[in-house]
Order: sequence, then C-alpha cells, then structure tokens
Amino acid sequence: MATIPTDLLDRIREIERRIRGLMASANSSPAMNQVGNGDIVVGDRGRIRARTSLGEDLLLVGRVQPDRDSEAEAYQQGLELRRDDGSMALSLITTDPVNSPVQVLRVLDHRGDTVLATDSGRGGLARPYLPFPTPVPVGTTGWESTGSTDWTTLYAGPGFAQHPKVYCVLAASGTVGAAVRLLVNGTVVGAEQTLTGTAGQTVQLTATLVEDLPASFGDPVSFEIQAKVAAAGDTVSCGPRGLYGVQS
Repeated sequence: MATIPTDLLDRIREIERRIRGLMASANSSPAMNQVGNGDIVVGDRGRIRARTSLGEDLLLVGRVQPDRDSEAEAYQQGLELRRDDGSMALSLITTDPVNSPVQVLRVLDHRGDTVLATDSGRGGLARPYLPFPTPVPVGTTGWESTGSTDWTTLYAGPGFAQHPKVYCVLAASGTVGAAVRLLVNGTVVGAEQTLTGTAGQTVQLTATLVEDLPASFGDPVSFEIQAKVAAAGDTVSCGPRGLYGVQS
C-alpha cells in the first residue's frame, strides 16, 4: 500500500473539522423570518404578497395593476387587502391612471360596494354621502312663504364641509315668475330656480342642484334657502327635500 504523506492526512482532517464547524454554525443560526433592525426594501417592479393556502392573494403591497404607463415603464405602486374569500376589503390604487391619476383609498363590503372612499378630485370624502342638518325656518312664527319681490331667507342652518360638492333638492309652489335659490356662506350656489307655467295659476317646481361647495374640508358652513315673487300680490312657498355633501 502506498504511503500517504502525513501532511495530506492532516489537511483532510482540517477540512473535515471546518465543514463540521460550518454545519454547526448553520444549524444554530436564528430563523430568517424576522428583521430586528433595518428595512426591507422592494423595488418599483417588486411587491410583497401574502397568500392563502389555496394560493389566493390576501395582501399585496408594491406594484399593482393597471400600470400608469407600461410603455414608459411607469408602474403603479399601491396596496390591496382581500378577505379570504377573494373579495376586496381595502385598496389604495387608481383604476384609471390616465383620466384619474390620484389614487383613492377605498373600503369595500363583501359584495363589492364602496362604503368609504376619498375624493380623487378635490379631496375630502367621496363616500358615504352624509346629510347636512335640515335647515329650519328663520322667522319666529315658522313661516315658509313670502310675497316679497326681494330675496327673502326662509330657511337657514349650519353644517361642516366634508365633501367637495353639495347636493340640494328644493320643492316650491307659487305664482309664475317666483324663484328660489340656495346660498352657502352668503354666496349663491347654482342657478336660480324659476317657476314657469300659465300666468295666474299656482305652479309647482322640484329642482335638484349639484354644485361645488365653496369651503375647504372641515370648515363650518351656513346654508340659506331664499325665495321671492315676480310681482307684488303674488306668493311663493318652498321647502328643502334634501341636503347632502357628495363627491366631485
């Protein structure tokens, strides 16, 4: 049998020792599922996904669809949170990057209805639509009609701006030529609504206004509903049917 140099055997033993040391070190390392210090960084094309046992997405953070401009490699980064049945529960994306580039935060119920959303146009709330307090008569006797040819406030009430637009439904009854209007913080909002029809007869009007709310989010606002007649001796009465803040 050929004689094996002692130095070669020593080297083999040293290699084995180092291999055992590396294996022991690997087995004793902490699990790589925690970050004690530092950040986890995901690039603009990457994302973090959490999935169910069936492979369905629960949480998606990072690149979402649709892209802002796929040809220019302008990707959209956002967030999607789903229930384990696959229905969307919360999202921070835009579904139309070209016409509506601002991402909207949405909370959805299990049927897909948006129960809460921010407004992508002017900010504030888009959903839900919240009613303003119903205006009340200004006069101490509770009058709701006027025969004045000048604008007269029949209803007034306060509120808080939470949406970019105001939605108002007004019903009026009176002589032809009479008119009603809505004011917010003393400013006329929308067009005057004039009663038209056959002269000498009482006519009715139901008007719906959807107009920009001249106030910033959270500001206190005051509403007034005014009316007037076209000629002395005429009369008009009106009543608010609805007053809401709505999305842009």
